[in-house]
Amino acid sequence: MARSSTTCETFLQTPLLVVGFVVLIISLAGFIGACFNVAWALWVYLLVMLLLIATLMGLTVFGFVVTSQGGGVDVPSRVYKEYHLEDYSPWLKNRIKDPNYWTKIRSCILGSKTCAKLVA
Repeated sequence: MARSSTTCETFLQTPLLVVGFVVLIISLAGFIGACFNVAWALWVYLLVMLLLIATLMGLTVFGFVVTSQGGGVDVPSRVYKEYHLEDYSPWLKNRIKDPNYWTKIRSCILGSKTCAKLVA
């Protein structure tokens, strides 16, 4: 696997790797508990998986709540929709208005050579 070179890729890779590793370790605990009849390993498996599922569901609900109002408006004679910042939650508006947020995104776009690909 190639090492990521931009902040964007690292930003996405690290949490996914951590979640995958936690699921692997917890699944091994469940496997050991089931195969060798170790009750405490099954309880650990059950509780941690319950917490992991609840956390992922919470993140999903958070995403829906933050973006629920901003569905986009159809633009006449265009295939795409137009989105307005006023339609989204106050938390997302403040996050987008933060200049540090855009500095990170700008470095990601410049590092990925996306603009050069668009010109070609």
